[in-house]
Amino acid sequence: MKITRYVALCLWSLHAAFAQAPATLAAIGYSTPAAPLPVAPGQVVTLFLRGVGPLFDGQLRSGQAASVPLPTTLAGLSARIADLQVSVPIFAVRQENDCLPGEAANPACLLTSIRVQMPFELGLEAGLERELVLEVDGQSSRSFPLNVVSDNSHVITSCDATWDTNWASSCSRLIFHPDGTPVSEKAPATRGETLVLYVWGLGRTSPAVPTGELSPAGTKLLEAPAIRAVRARFLNSLLTSLTATPRAYSAEDANDPGSPIAFSGLAPGQVGLYQVNVPVPQSLQPAASCGNEILANAVLHITTYFGGTEEMGFCMRP
Repeated sequence: MKITRYVALCLWSLHAAFAQAPATLAAIGYSTPAAPLPVAPGQVVTLFLRGVGPLFDGQLRSGQAASVPLPTTLAGLSARIADLQVSVPIFAVRQENDCLPGEAANPACLLTSIRVQMPFELGLEAGLERELVLEVDGQSSRSFPLNVVSDNSHVITSCDATWDTNWASSCSRLIFHPDGTPVSEKAPATRGETLVLYVWGLGRTSPAVPTGELSPAGTKLLEAPAIRAVRARFLNSLLTSLTATPRAYSAEDANDPGSPIAFSGLAPGQVGLYQVNVPVPQSLQPAASCGNEILANAVLHITTYFGGTEEMGFCMRP
């Protein structure tokens, strides 16, 4: 009887040692769902998971990093780039129950969100793929492939500021004055003023900054010879929506050298956050004032080497 019990215990131990956690990576990005899985070195993103159970006491998982360098385990969850054996720093963990009312929570209907910073060590070789592995209470998941790109830019929006990942939320891209206050109808931009954008996912910098740690001042984007990592253009277009997707541009637009950029690099004192400082041209003249249905009387669009274009409407003093 004792031998039988011992054999059973050994088999259970072997099963626990080699079993995989049931976690499934549902999406990666800034809203749910999102696919495929491109990431840039140093990019801040949210991992969306299904199949992760609550804590042992039945409470939903929740946590916020309280210090820097960022932790690599939070609320029993961690992640690593398996083929590099590099841990992924975590900003925050949130678990939501979308089971039917009155239904007991189970992993199948729990959505687990983990805001992380992808390691700068991902590399940039052409066609490079990496493997992301999640750990739930120390138990590893299967590997999830990542496509490494030079940049995967995302201008910070009103939803990012509050970590609102609801797909139905209306999120406006944000532009700031040099003093950190948002540009708005009541506080419009002026000609000659340097506007500030905050961005995730602009890639590697010079000097290099350790993943998960605060960025020092003066850390600029790493640019290849004859390639501009970021390009900015201003238009005096009128917009009635600040959440509009970028319009189509002609070949002439694409070849435009754009406006001078005062600075593009990591925001000092932040983790994984980039800033782009762009002076407003003296020649930019809005056709009308902001107000009523006109939410923006000028447009700034940012183009990166790989990540495409993002368009931001803002109010400017006529």
